[in-house]
Amino acid sequence: MKVSLLGPRGTFSEEAALKFFKSPEMVYRGEIEDIFEDVLEGRADYGLVPIENSLEGSIGITLDLLLKKDVKICGEVVIDVKHSLMVLPGTALEDVREVISHPHALAQCRGFIKKRALKTKNFPSTAGAAREIAEKKLRNTAAIAPERAAGLYGLEVLERDIQDEDFNQTRFLVIALKDGSPSGRDKTSIIFALRHEPGSLYEALKPFASAMINLTKIESRPSRKALGDYVFYLDFEGHRSEKGVKKVLTELKERVAFLKVLGSYPAAKG
Repeated sequence: MKVSLLGPRGTFSEEAALKFFKSPEMVYRGEIEDIFEDVLEGRADYGLVPIENSLEGSIGITLDLLLKKDVKICGEVVIDVKHSLMVLPGTALEDVREVISHPHALAQCRGFIKKRALKTKNFPSTAGAAREIAEKKLRNTAAIAPERAAGLYGLEVLERDIQDEDFNQTRFLVIALKDGSPSGRDKTSIIFALRHEPGSLYEALKPFASAMINLTKIESRPSRKALGDYVFYLDFEGHRSEKGVKKVLTELKERVAFLKVLGSYPAAKG
């Protein structure tokens, strides 16, 4: 089983992959789009992509690629995100002048950073920041990364759980060429665009309310076609193969300008 995900080793994506899959062969990529292409071109059986964080919100590039690329969602996994401050062995906290990490990690630890008046520098990934310090022997620089990265790159953890909020989770989607089979505890994800008519959003959502189908997420995002033109991302409980869900999707298709069913999949536990 080959899984494409954001690298290098030690990322939260890797942690999510190890939680979801049993003994996967991991293909590490630098960009989310590369993961989609790996799945589409057969270089990987599955892709694992971040979709949203409880503090920072949705990942825009993932939403855009779900709209553009012909993949299906076949699973999801949610992990707790705990950030650690790590340095070269022997470096004291008072010696640290700059901290590097992914922009989301820096934002989630802004209180810790501000309190210590540290300079910041964006890096493509949390684990990549840890590897950078190890490879370049950066004595006055610390990385914010998963604690696991410290062990992988020979760094020392100075502080643990430095995120501003105790509750910090990231949700990942598992993508493939086919979606998931019914499990009895499923979710379905779709994208739709409205007609430019009064009450169009109400009319689009009405079938879900009538069928007593619970919506777990709704979000709008620019379509990138024109100013003021949006598409809606919707997650709801149920599998697309269920009779009631089929009926709602049929009704929805008749009420909107565009509909894409991204797939049905087992809901993450917890």
